Amino acid sequence: MQGAKRPSADELEEELDQALKATFPASDPIAIGEVSGTEPDRPLHRKPALIDKALVEELARNAAAKLDRK
Repeated sequence: MQGAKRPSADELEEELDQALKATFPASDPIAIGEVSGTEPDRPLHRKPALIDKALVEELARNAAAKLDRK
């Protein structure tokens, strides 16, 4: 059984250049390869969680209390 043809150094360099151009922002991993999926991470009918100021303040108090106990 024959393996797939290995790309040349020039082909790899071109693929890397294209992947770097397609990667935004810079903190994202380099986009080499095929798209792994077209479905969103969250079903379209499900809305994101609601977060309000009171919840954020409560979570901050809880986190501070946990740090004080250490």
